[in-house]
Order: sequence, then structure tokens, then C-alpha cells
Amino acid sequence: MYYIGVEHGAALPACQALNKAGNNLGGQHYMRLRRRDLFSDICLRRTHIRIYRMRLAVLWASVISAFAVSAGAAAEESAQAVLDHARSVYADMSSYSDTGTVVKEYSATSHEEHRFSTLFTRAPRHFLFDFYKQTGDRMVIWGDPDAFHVWWKTTGQVTEYPNPKNTGAISLSDYPTDGAITKIPTLLYSKASLSGALARFAPASVESTEPIGGQPCYRLGGKTNDLYGESGKQVNIRNLTVWIDTKTYLVKRVLEESPAAPGMLDRTTTTFDPKANPAIADASFKFSPPK
Repeated sequence: MYYIGVEHGAALPACQALNKAGNNLGGQHYMRLRRRDLFSDICLRRTHIRIYRMRLAVLWASVISAFAVSAGAAAEESAQAVLDHARSVYADMSSYSDTGTVVKEYSATSHEEHRFSTLFTRAPRHFLFDFYKQTGDRMVIWGDPDAFHVWWKTTGQVTEYPNPKNTGAISLSDYPTDGAITKIPTLLYSKASLSGALARFAPASVESTEPIGGQPCYRLGGKTNDLYGESGKQVNIRNLTVWIDTKTYLVKRVLEESPAAPGMLDRTTTTFDPKANPAIADASFKFSPPK
């Protein structure tokens, strides 16, 4: 086949040139289409990645939120569990002893510090609580298998509380001892239904773990109250913080804070150095009121 203006022998190179040009144009068009497809594919992949990341972020937010709620609930449960464990430890003790202090704060510059000691055996029943006030006053509450007895230096009198109506020896001594007598003894005599800051304590949470005397303690925060007479009405509602040894579950410190007038404090800190189930000689419970 001959083309006008193209001599024989020149047709083949011309056709080859045309084919090459066509191939080049077709190749370029193909590459443009390929690049467009690749670009679309990259955009689609990036969109999918963004959606995946958004879904993952929502999922993690849900997990973290659920964990926080669960952790809060667990903390509340553990606070009550710690207190219940401590109460059971005291209720099961065969003997107990401690020394301690009571610090009463009235303002940033005004406070009093008192000291006390406790001895207890369950069988035979013996009890001795000796409280010394900073002012020089003193109160001693002691018990034997037949009765409880209270001697108060202010009055110089001994009051007897024979069985079975003997709980007044502890409950009526709350004010003269700045609440010290109605803390640990209410746990030791748990079946007597004695009222006191620890007996009425409702823990809200385990606030932290803090060392006291080199030993880590659970710090429980919550509220406590007093009961008004036979009506059973809750009065004197106040904040209560209790430190309980993580190993022995013995109470090491109790902090009570009540509302106060501006510039004033109504804070009582009772600290204990306790011993569980020590050997105590019967002679240690003997007390003879001074003449």
C-alpha cells in the first residue's frame, strides 16, 4: 500500500513512527489514569484510617470511663471491707494493749494534748483504761468479771456499774476522756452495741495509703455521728478519717473534724500504739483509787 507523497520504502519507517507515537500517547494516557486511580486509592485509604482512628479513640474513651467508674465502685467497696476486717480483728482478740495521745485543737495557736493507755483480756474479763489530761485531771475505768468501775479525779468518787448494766462505764465517760474511751473499747466489746466515733463510722473511700510509724496504713475517709438519747436521732455529724494498718488491721490514728466558727478549729486527733493479743498479767489490772 502506498501513501500519497510517500515513496515506496519510506512507508514502513513512517508507520513505525506513527505506531510509536500512538503507543507513547496511549502510554501517557494510561499513566495519567493510573496515577488518578492511585491518588483515589490513597485518599480512600486515608479516609479509612481516619475513621478507624476516630472509632478507636471513642472505644478507648469508653473503656477509660468504664474503668474509672469501676475503680470508684471498687474503692468504696474496699473502704467498707477494710473497716469490716478491722472490726472483726478486734472482736476476735483474746487480749489487747495500747498507749496513745489525744490532741484537741481549738485554733491554729491553741490546743491541748492528753495521754492514755488501755489493757484488755477477754477471758477472764479484765479491762483498764487510764486517761491523763494535760490540766492534771485523770479518769480510770476498770473492769472485772463482776462489774465495771469509774474513778474521776475531779470528783474523787468511784461509780460502780455492776453486770449486766455496765455499758454506762464507757458511754458516760466519753466527754471526760475527749472521746478516747469510746473508740477502741467499742470495737473490743462489739456485742455490747456501744456507740462511738468508730462504731458509727460510715467510710466513703480509701483516700490513700500512708505510713505511720514506718508501717503503711489505709487512710479511710467518711462521716460519723452521735445518737441523741432514746430518739435515735443523728446529731453532731462530722468528718472522720481513720488510719488502719495494712498488715495487722489495727487502728493507728483517728481524726475528727467538726464545723467551727470562723478562725476557730474543732479538731481531735487520737493516735494509738497498739498491740494485738499480748500477754498481760492479772496484776496489771489492779487499781486502787487515790485517797
